[in-house]
Amino acid sequence: MRKDSLFNDMDSFLNSLYNIDKGFVNFFKREIEDLDISPKEAMFISKIYYQEGISQRELAGKLYVSEANIAKTFKKLEKKELAYKSIDENNNARRKLHLTEKGEKKFEECVKIFEQFDKILFEGIDVGEKKKLLKQIKEISNRSTSSLIE
Repeated sequence: MRKDSLFNDMDSFLNSLYNIDKGFVNFFKREIEDLDISPKEAMFISKIYYQEGISQRELAGKLYVSEANIAKTFKKLEKKELAYKSIDENNNARRKLHLTEKGEKKFEECVKIFEQFDKILFEGIDVGEKKKLLKQIKEISNRSTSSLIE
């Protein structure tokens, strides 16, 4: 006899989170056909967009990935002419990450797609309820990522 678990409970947070992720990835891919950028790359460039000159190490920490992962993804963005590096004038070993004008425009298009998905997700939900739900999800997110930091 098989033991019941969260995987078998279609109302579990685990299954809901999986479905939200899959729904977002499919929506994003469908909407960005002409943008030539993945959801992962969009999240990556969002951090550079809002923190111009962020270092690779800082970016790795914010995205909870290895510096090797950052280097690999950054090479893809450089090939697409979306980003470039500069040397920190105060520390020659530190590389600062920047978006090109093309990268900024591409990210701004991604924002429109994110906003469309957000509108779909929360359609018909009261603003107060949405704020409460987002606060709870943020707490869950913080608990989840605290295990990555320790």
